[in-house]
Amino acid sequence: MVNSSEVPYGEKKEKPWGYERPLAEFQGVFLKELYLQKDTASSFHYHEKKDEFFYIIYGKLRVVLGKKEITLNQGDTLHIPPGQQHRLYPLENTLILELGTRMFGDVIRITDDYDRPSRE
Repeated sequence: MVNSSEVPYGEKKEKPWGYERPLAEFQGVFLKELYLQKDTASSFHYHEKKDEFFYIIYGKLRVVLGKKEITLNQGDTLHIPPGQQHRLYPLENTLILELGTRMFGDVIRITDDYDRPSRE
């Protein structure tokens, strides 16, 4: 069964902050590209089960992790475990490779600048 939020490999799924593009999947591990436009932001959210690993291809990104903030640059990596509240603020146009467990319907939004549903 195909989930309505799935996008075929290689095709962009437009987001208010840029896009995501699924690249590959192997044994429950999913690789995708995230492109974030400068002066936008993801929602402040968490995942109940999804485990995420980011690698910054290019750009600069401020990341809020709960009450802590860090800045990531080209070549930096970040692990975001399930339950970790986070928000991404690109300080420049930023491209990220995300490696993670594939979960649909696992986004719990705490705040969102784009009036999207609190759960997706």
